[in-house]
Amino acid sequence: MTPGRPSGSRGQALALGMFFLFGAAGILYFMFNTGQTVDEKIRLTNAADAAAYSAATLEARALNYDAYVNRAMVANEIAIAQMVSLVSWLHYTGRLIDNAGALGSIASTWLFDDPVAVAQLAGVAGASWYADLLSGNQGVAVLLDFTDHLLAPAVITAHNAAVVALSASQSALHASLLAGIAQRSLADEVAKRIDPAMTAEVVLTSYDFDGFTKSYAKNGGGGDERGRFADVTSRSRDPFTRERDWTISGPTILLVQKDVALKRRGGTDLVGYDEWRAMDTLEHHGQRFGCGKFGLDWCGDVQQSVAWGAAEVDAGEGDQGHGYHGGSYAENSRTSKKHADPEMVRLNGLGAVFSGLPDSRDAANLDPSADLRTGITIRVSKPRGALRTSGGASIIQPSGRLAQFAASAPGGEIAALSRAVVFFERPVARADGQEELASLYNPYWQVRLVAATAADRAYAAARQGGLALP
Repeated sequence: MTPGRPSGSRGQALALGMFFLFGAAGILYFMFNTGQTVDEKIRLTNAADAAAYSAATLEARALNYDAYVNRAMVANEIAIAQMVSLVSWLHYTGRLIDNAGALGSIASTWLFDDPVAVAQLAGVAGASWYADLLSGNQGVAVLLDFTDHLLAPAVITAHNAAVVALSASQSALHASLLAGIAQRSLADEVAKRIDPAMTAEVVLTSYDFDGFTKSYAKNGGGGDERGRFADVTSRSRDPFTRERDWTISGPTILLVQKDVALKRRGGTDLVGYDEWRAMDTLEHHGQRFGCGKFGLDWCGDVQQSVAWGAAEVDAGEGDQGHGYHGGSYAENSRTSKKHADPEMVRLNGLGAVFSGLPDSRDAANLDPSADLRTGITIRVSKPRGALRTSGGASIIQPSGRLAQFAASAPGGEIAALSRAVVFFERPVARADGQEELASLYNPYWQVRLVAATAADRAYAAARQGGLALP
């Protein structure tokens, strides 16, 4: 017994110490759970961001793939048009060689503003005719036969097969993305790479990718819907395919000649949606004085056919009419109707396979002023039992009175939302300063994270008992 200390105060600090010890333990458990919960929430948020960005990237790549496929299909269609053009042009050239004598006569009997050009044309035709004569008149015939029966059918069939395969690949890709199934699978894989206990889902309240694009098909809901693809294809023709024109004119000389011209007209056009048609004509025009009563009037337009060629390939839909063909029907009507049309090379009958323009994928809303973008929201969750807290998977589990500090989660899980949008933007501005509008013919679709929509938040709150999420 210590002198001067009352014996009744012995052991009184023990109760106070136990009280503070219990409080310190509660604070420790509370701090542990808070820290672990915050850490879990951060991991969930990061996982949701990564999953949403990945799912949106999958959609952006699908749109960029559509753009590349559409471009590839246009390129293959142009290759078919070029081959049809080549057949027509070769037949035109062969006929020009055959008629070298007539061309020479024209060159010598009329006055032209550019006599050198006429002489060169006549010289080339005459030289080619002579070279063909030396080969027994077989050189041109062999070339035409090879092109008509072997080269053109093989090239057209191969490019047509490529178009059919590319169109089918577009359909298959979008079928795999239907209802967000592939996006959810990818998002779930990303989340599980971060934490195997996490689960990801697509929030369907704001999911709109299925309706963002549309298949524009031959037998679409609104009839034949291939007009946009046809327009892009026609505008993509190279100069030779589009129009093969020139004119060599002569001067008007009073009481001698007027409206003298050698008119070369030709071009390849898409007729309807299922036929490529090419035509090339060369026609001599001019009027001489000395006709009519007492020879005191101008003779009518001569319209002498010099050379011609024509070719077409179609999808078996029958005659679709004709196109502009560089003005061949309008200005060289006699040659076009009397010679080129009857001698048209029908490539289908020579083995070429052509299916017409394909079905293609494009934005459902084609309004140029529309702000085209699509978004996807991902919800990532983790069950309470897997949380690294004292009330979850942690080895630290309070008991007794300390159990009141155990972490709990509304709905038995914690969750995070993240949303990403796919938008169109060129990474580098155009050199001509023009603005490029969103379309599925340009592969400039990108991704960024944005805030979740009110509908997404309401859905997530309902999943956790109506808890308002931040």
